[in-house]
Amino acid sequence: MAAKQEIEKKWESLTIQNNFVFGKVMESNPDLCRRLLEKILKVRIKEISYPEREKTIEMRSDSKGIRIDVYVEDKNKNRSFDIEMQVANNDVLEDRMRYYQDLIDMDKLQKGTKKYRKLGETYIIFICPFDYLKDKRHIYTIKERCEENPELKWRNKVTKIVLNAMGEKDDVSADVKAFLDYVAGHQVNNQFVEELDETVRQVKTSEKWRLEYVTYELALQEREEQGEERGRKEERLQSIRNLMESMHWTAEKAMNALKIPIIEQKKYIALLQL
Repeated sequence: MAAKQEIEKKWESLTIQNNFVFGKVMESNPDLCRRLLEKILKVRIKEISYPEREKTIEMRSDSKGIRIDVYVEDKNKNRSFDIEMQVANNDVLEDRMRYYQDLIDMDKLQKGTKKYRKLGETYIIFICPFDYLKDKRHIYTIKERCEENPELKWRNKVTKIVLNAMGEKDDVSADVKAFLDYVAGHQVNNQFVEELDETVRQVKTSEKWRLEYVTYELALQEREEQGEERGRKEERLQSIRNLMESMHWTAEKAMNALKIPIIEQKKYIALLQL
């Protein structure tokens, strides 16, 4: 109960920086999402579609899956867009973007795109409240190129974009600058951002989405706790094995030395016999 109350309290203070709120804002107002993409990419997009709400990709049961914040497709062209609100600066942005791209392509191939050339264009966009590349730009556009001759075109149809809410250079439109200022938590006088802020308020007042957020966060906490418990169990099991091998002890003597409660020893005996 305390955990639920804490999460409900947290919900009240969430902003556009929260990936759940950001995803619901883009989902509830597809036209707003379409226009945001047009402003960031400087391309014309007639209409977008959400092939899957809250898209999750897992290739195998033992692989690390991803839960995409916003995944939309251009209904008139073979283009897809993954937009992520990335607030943690953990020095692995390049690896994370690469992994997202790989899984998106594999997911497409598994779901009927049989030929590589039909994979289409993909845009991976990470919105960050920090300057990951430390060049004071609002936008960094990354594409592969030939190092020996950058003028040669390498058509892998993948564009990765890092948006930096802390940028200082005059390198984006007024609307994109206002959007990034809003992400950074600043007061902004801009029509597009006002519409965005109104949609954020609508999301935050939705009882359905509040309950969905609380349920999701509780499930996440439970998975983390289960993961920690599995980790402790595996660590204990390895310690038992080490003592049995190095000291030539029985399992019971090793567990007693490790002060494992008698009530728990039976499950370790069963695991040792697997």
